Amino acid sequence: MQPEVREEMLHNLKAQFGLTELMYLATCNRVEFIFSLNHFVCPGVTAGILNALKPAMDEEEVRQIAHRAERYNGVEAVHHLLRVASSLESVVIGEREIITQLRKSYEDSLAAGLTGDNLRIVIKQCVKTAKEIFTFTDLSKKPVSVVSLAWKQFRDFGIQPESRVVLIGAGQIVRNFCKFLNENGYHNLVIANRTQANAMKLISEQGGAALSLDELNQYTGGFDALVSCTASKEIIVDSALYKQLLAGDSSKKLVIDLALPADISPEIASEFPVSYIGMDTIQRLASENISFREQALHECEPIIENGVKEFERLFAEREVERAMRSIPDAIKEIKSTAMGSVFAKDLERLDAESREVLDKILSYMEKKYISVPMKMAREVLLDAVSRN
Repeated sequence: MQPEVREEMLHNLKAQFGLTELMYLATCNRVEFIFSLNHFVCPGVTAGILNALKPAMDEEEVRQIAHRAERYNGVEAVHHLLRVASSLESVVIGEREIITQLRKSYEDSLAAGLTGDNLRIVIKQCVKTAKEIFTFTDLSKKPVSVVSLAWKQFRDFGIQPESRVVLIGAGQIVRNFCKFLNENGYHNLVIANRTQANAMKLISEQGGAALSLDELNQYTGGFDALVSCTASKEIIVDSALYKQLLAGDSSKKLVIDLALPADISPEIASEFPVSYIGMDTIQRLASENISFREQALHECEPIIENGVKEFERLFAEREVERAMRSIPDAIKEIKSTAMGSVFAKDLERLDAESREVLDKILSYMEKKYISVPMKMAREVLLDAVSRN
């Protein structure tokens, strides 16, 4: 869905259901509508939202989805969002990308005029709590993404920045791998892709040469590391092509194949001096690291609970500020009325110096009558929140 279409849809949704604030979040495994509403959200509200979003959807399908959908209200919703931000609700726990996704979703909603102060406080607490979890627990200490694990294997093999690296494919995984290469000073690259234009676009950002897959069998520059990930259903590099790519070099090479099914024939591991890393290795390492991360889950819950309490305190303080927002204007109005009408004739009998002193006294009293009661009220209310 185009951003402008989604923005219009969200504005319509906000108006139709009387939502004071609204935010849309979409990640790899969830779609959430986060909003402020002055009553409890039940399956009927969920069904109404679904009907508004998808008018053509079958009534029975709407009913089933509405009953299956997860709904969180009040502090329970805050607890859920803290877990989401900390990746505890993600397919892969410990992935930091969710913080960026959450923050960007809020910023987009804010820019569109969909959200405001309530969700600002929630999202700020989400980001703070997630960072604490990622900093003080082992939840994200070991990589689990395909690219991160492949990059670790690449560095562990000892490939130097000046080494020759041949990459096959120009999809997201290869692009992400190229980011690691670029950040670490690897620029002696050759990228081969079925569509050469995509390889050229990627190489323009990295430096090196771009080939089409058809030209790969003409490449004579040799390599130190070969990384491949395409959507091909057939082997791209067999033993014969691998031998040709070596260009007479007999030293041990690193081969990383991140494709399913494989791009590079596993047979080369027995025919040539090579360290061969396939997806079976990557998946095994990912499983081990996920198990390691899961051991840190018990460390996360106290941080989540503390985040909820901190949010309640911040929200209560903000509520006090809102409730007392009119007090300064009211006191200023009392002062103005007193000097402008109630005691106007009395003030006329005072000389300029006396009027100046009186004005200073009233200004001092005005300031104290605004700050002291507000501070006392805030402390009383926040103390009540902390006791509860």
